[in-house]
Amino acid sequence: MNVATIAGGVVALFIAAAAFVSLRGRAPASGAVGLLLRLLALAATAWIVIALAPFTIDDSGAAAGYLLGVPVVAAVCPLIADLAHRAVATTTTVGALVMLVWALLLGLGIGLWFVLPALLLGAAAIAAMANRGATVPRNQDA
Repeated sequence: MNVATIAGGVVALFIAAAAFVSLRGRAPASGAVGLLLRLLALAATAWIVIALAPFTIDDSGAAAGYLLGVPVVAAVCPLIADLAHRAVATTTTVGALVMLVWALLLGLGIGLWFVLPALLLGAAAIAAMANRGATVPRNQDA
């Protein structure tokens, strides 16, 4: 276990603990499950990126920026959409698909590590779609 793996684990545990503390009082039906899954996907992605950064930089040089940057963007965009309250289910679904395709594209190298965050984002997309269907429509006559 190298220093980067430990540092990535500390960052991931910090994000996960912050997610659990901030969502402790919310009801599960209010979208908290999807937010928790998106934050856990970000934590897992951060851990993987920080742990793989030294190896990827040694192996790929300047290309490490996009090799590791695409999964980070795919994990951050659903959280930005959640903060903006705009197209959360769509953005989460696209983020999960992008991360899964990126994991398959880089499958023989570092890609398989990104399957776990892709699955977490996929579960968050399902939770977001279920939450979206559970909303009560407003009365248009009033």
